[in-house]
Amino acid sequence: MRKEYRFLVILLALLLLTSSLFVATMVQPIEAATRDNRIDPRIIEGPEEFFSNETVTYVIEIRGAFRVDGEMFRASEADNWTLRTESSLEATIDPPEAESSSSNVFEVNVTVHEEGEGILTFTAFCGKNGQVSYSEREFSFRTEKPEKTSVTIRNPTNTHVEEMKVGLFIDGELKTTQTITDMEPGEERRITFEWSKRGLSSGEYTLEIWADYEPDEDTEFNQQAMIISRTFKVEEETSALVYAGIIIAVIAVSFFVLLWYKSRKRKRRRPW
Repeated sequence: MRKEYRFLVILLALLLLTSSLFVATMVQPIEAATRDNRIDPRIIEGPEEFFSNETVTYVIEIRGAFRVDGEMFRASEADNWTLRTESSLEATIDPPEAESSSSNVFEVNVTVHEEGEGILTFTAFCGKNGQVSYSEREFSFRTEKPEKTSVTIRNPTNTHVEEMKVGLFIDGELKTTQTITDMEPGEERRITFEWSKRGLSSGEYTLEIWADYEPDEDTEFNQQAMIISRTFKVEEETSALVYAGIIIAVIAVSFFVLLWYKSRKRKRRRPW
């Protein structure tokens, strides 16, 4: 057997072995449980997009029905419930698994430590009369690194300010707010806003930060004093397909150059 074919066979064998080990680790036997797709762990609340290292809360309700000894029970009628949560990206999940004998609704805090697209897998278990049924649902999410803008806020008045609201606006639209409390006359505070360019098309935008020294409960925000105003640009993103096409083209050209070089080398060989 030629060396290149022998190497190819060894490579394929290693790939098959690796994939078999991966599948074996992913399949976890669940004792005394039967899969029932009618059980449905469904998200009541929870974002699809958020910042990396930001803690978000998901509220999950186990719905549906399952069968025990030929009799159908609604998920809300189970004796006990368990919810297991896993993430495809590196994340801190609190709690990763929760049990309850009083409610089929769970709250899960998720902090993802990577940027990118991922999947949360919610596996729900319902128990009745000593028997357990389970099902799972996948939920897609996306995380990104936030933009950060820091400003110094000063109380310019001669009186104590109990509450001051500070807002970050992009092209006049309020994106996020912070509230400062108990500021003495002339006192300064440094605050940092985290915000996102998510959803903005390519072009130039104006970012403004306004402080509201006299908040009015009847309105969302009163723009009393501008702290900063600056512009920023959002560049048009190059499609991943374009990058993939470039890579494929480079590989193809390199391959043909290699073939051409080998053919030239064979022609130059002496016949003896």
